[in-house]
Amino acid sequence: MDFIKIKKIIIFMLALPAIYFFVSNMSLIFNKPDIKNINVPNMADISFSSNSKEISRNSETINDIPSFSYELIGYRSGKNDSSVILKKGNKEYVVAKGDKLEGVYELIEVTKDEVIFRNKEKLYRIENLVGNNL
Repeated sequence: MDFIKIKKIIIFMLALPAIYFFVSNMSLIFNKPDIKNINVPNMADISFSSNSKEISRNSETINDIPSFSYELIGYRSGKNDSSVILKKGNKEYVVAKGDKLEGVYELIEVTKDEVIFRNKEKLYRIENLVGNNL
């Protein structure tokens, strides 16, 4: 008789989680999703405007570009990978070909004789004296 009671207790213990999972699955099936309306503005309704004062302020800040007074202290010249090490004051800058120095001057060319930077239409040439002090 004890075997039958133990068997009923085990079946009851296994039936409780099964009933719980069955009820939770049925509640998920019958619940509808809560769809909320999100108001996204139309891109055609957005207008962009600018002031002539802002444009003149921006042009003034562009004209406040610092002078080009960098000293060449190292370079790597090649067909694919070229880079230079420049010094201005106590700061040193490493610039690869195609990158911009301080976001203003773009490194165009590195040769054994000179280094060329460009700022819009202006070209800045630095004579390459690295290694010539022998």
